[in-house]
Amino acid sequence: MVKALPPLNAVRAFEVAARHLNFSRAAGELGVTPGAISKQVLALEDFIGARLFERLPDGLTLTLEGRELRESISPAFEMLNGAFQRFSRRPPRTNVVRLATVASFASQFLVPRLDALKESLPEVELEILTSDRVADLAREEIDLSIRFGAGDWDGLVSSELVAGVLVPVCASSLTTQIADGEASPNLAQTRLIQVFSNSEWRNWQEASGAVLPAAERPFVMEHFLVALQAVIAGQGVALLPEIIVRESLASGQLSQFSRPIDWHQTFHLAHLPNAERRPRVRSVIEWLQVEILKSG
Repeated sequence: MVKALPPLNAVRAFEVAARHLNFSRAAGELGVTPGAISKQVLALEDFIGARLFERLPDGLTLTLEGRELRESISPAFEMLNGAFQRFSRRPPRTNVVRLATVASFASQFLVPRLDALKESLPEVELEILTSDRVADLAREEIDLSIRFGAGDWDGLVSSELVAGVLVPVCASSLTTQIADGEASPNLAQTRLIQVFSNSEWRNWQEASGAVLPAAERPFVMEHFLVALQAVIAGQGVALLPEIIVRESLASGQLSQFSRPIDWHQTFHLAHLPNAERRPRVRSVIEWLQVEILKSG
């Protein structure tokens, strides 16, 4: 026969008192009186048949049984705190749309358009989660994701947001050096920045007829945003998705020094099959699609 659990209020009172080794501070954390903490601890001691604290003139200390009990139950409270903290930060979900995306798309496309989103969809509260890992949409309660890839994710509905195009870009200060009047760009005095794999530059070389520099290995950078900042700083040239460099080209920070190339990966909208049942989610999808067309 399974023995009944002790009163959970008593277990909680013990866990907090064991962390503080002070009934008054434990009472402050739980919003009760020190006497209530003492009463709960006594009830737990009666339940297990062992003393949990030594009451010494200079304060409390745990007995051997108290230390063993604290070590056993602390992980459980840490798991509970972690689980509920994830939910306590969220507003009611009626108007909330949670969108997960990579930081480069969020910073270069979404953030400059947040005012436009609020004006078009005042009823929507958009939460933007940025991460380069592939989020579990169901477990993390994510309504939409914008992912970079081929669009073939199991269990998700995906649609291409923009065409797969990589643009060769350099800092505007390097334009004259690279485009020196010859038919093809001169990259001998600059360094390549590699974001995908060697094939992106090989593909560009075949399409442009240019000769790639062989002296130095490329800078290898995992993230579009880091590569973008490196190019702006004049640290090299890169092939980056058109939508990521669009604003920097328009502002004059970057220059395009050769023709773009087609690429087999691009940004997609991806979501669970039932996500569009929520009107707010459908509205955000439609707004994104319109803004992509307008910005192009």
